[in-house]
Amino acid sequence: MTDPTMLWNGILSLAVGGFLWWMRGVSIQINEVKQKMSDTREHVAERYAAKEDVAKDMEQLLVRFDRLEDKLDNIFTKLPKS
Repeated sequence: MTDPTMLWNGILSLAVGGFLWWMRGVSIQINEVKQKMSDTREHVAERYAAKEDVAKDMEQLLVRFDRLEDKLDNIFTKLPKS
């Protein structure tokens, strides 16, 4: 049989090698998750409107509602009162 030190070195080498192989796999998976999150952020930006665009559209809607309100006020002031 061989020296116990050689046997211990072999066991430690296998353990450290297995640990490093596992760490490499975990690192690859973390990088994949980071890439998927980055892609998701890009897709979310494509689907949803920016705050500035929404504010501009809301301003246009409010202007139209103000015009409609003015027209309704004019109609109601011209109606005969009973």
